[in-house]
Amino acid sequence: MDGARGLEGEASIQSPRLTRRGGCGEGTGSAPIVALASESSECVPHSNVSTFTPLATDGMEPLRVALFYDLNACRYPTGVTRHALAQLEQLSNSEAIDLQVVTGRVTVAEGRRYWEGLDPRRRHELPVRTRDILRYWRLLKHPRLQAWTGPVDWVYCPAEFSVSAAGARVAVTSHDLMQDLRFGDRRQLRMRARSFRRADLILSVSQFNTRLLLETFPDCRAKIAQVPNGAEDLFFEPPTEEERLAARRDLGLDPNHPYLITVANFQPRKNLPRLIRVAARLPEVARGDLALVILGFGGAEHTRALREAIAQVDPRARILMPGYRQGRELRALYAESLAMVFPSLCESFGIPVVEAMAQGIPVALADSTALPEVGGEAGWYFHPEDDDHMLMVLRDLLDRHEERRRRIQIGLKLAQHYRWDRAGRELIQALRWADGALANSNDHRSNNAEVPPT
Repeated sequence: MDGARGLEGEASIQSPRLTRRGGCGEGTGSAPIVALASESSECVPHSNVSTFTPLATDGMEPLRVALFYDLNACRYPTGVTRHALAQLEQLSNSEAIDLQVVTGRVTVAEGRRYWEGLDPRRRHELPVRTRDILRYWRLLKHPRLQAWTGPVDWVYCPAEFSVSAAGARVAVTSHDLMQDLRFGDRRQLRMRARSFRRADLILSVSQFNTRLLLETFPDCRAKIAQVPNGAEDLFFEPPTEEERLAARRDLGLDPNHPYLITVANFQPRKNLPRLIRVAARLPEVARGDLALVILGFGGAEHTRALREAIAQVDPRARILMPGYRQGRELRALYAESLAMVFPSLCESFGIPVVEAMAQGIPVALADSTALPEVGGEAGWYFHPEDDDHMLMVLRDLLDRHEERRRRIQIGLKLAQHYRWDRAGRELIQALRWADGALANSNDHRSNNAEVPPT
């Protein structure tokens, strides 16, 4: 956090949108962070976050929303992309939203397939890649996004993009500020500051991420709404027997061979080499009687680091890296596992935790960042940088059968509060709330005031 403190002056947001008098500094004391007073709040309390009653939308004109995201990220969807696609689906199915979808030039097959499935009357592909238009907008304000969409009320970015959208309000989702603070650099943090400064509404996926936003960018307090992530509906249904058998064939494991599973990209913050090292100390793993399955993907350097970690453990250990899986394949792999282990050093939500709980398997989690918030009393928690403590917790999970069953039941109930239909409703309510708050304060549509390039 020291690095964040040093950037406070250059990173803090100076142009608030939701305070009555228009000055973020003036309104910080009286304009709280907000969390929707929806059914999800009974299970996910928003401590130190004021709640408000969702607005009635019956009879209101639909909000005209342009969703802007990079569909090239569909190749290996991480949590941010899964969030973006899920909210896109929720907005497109809502009568309260008149949605258009905008992306940069799509160059990967997976993104192209998704793009072609969208209503051609409601989609707009820019002539350049998303990364290129974002770089351009750091220097100039034109062309605005509305050059492709026409007039809209909101431009919604499900990631921390800084867009040119004069005449419309801008909403962005903040996913993982801790990653920027701990593993990023000053330039990355300045880019986040630019995005938040231009935004009229900042959506945060967890209490943990919201606290970091307030510490790092205190002037943004008046325009934060907390809207958690969710899991796809299919994870709340059991896999078929054929899907289970296919999952076993995929892994090359016999039907009765137990395994632990982890689902993550291979970035260092996911802490996978440590998990390999610790799991191999379990006698069952060392003998090959209990496998460890690592699902995900990574660049050559990060993949090599994992293979080197595997090479250093007992050769009898069965540590498998079958690659990236999603959808029904992933669901079956969860369901067949003994437990999910998630040792991440830096996590502002953790969608795999919800997916695993929804499939009725126990979850062993790092005791830091947002994971205790998401896993609640269903989780078995360990210090993610203490090998011995992680080993002790895994041993406890494997040995205490009745306690596993008890926490599984807690997890099944808890997971129900993290569904995308709820998250979609909360997103729409947040947009409506911010629209009304801005109108009441006589604020105009965001003019995306020019910010000096960094």
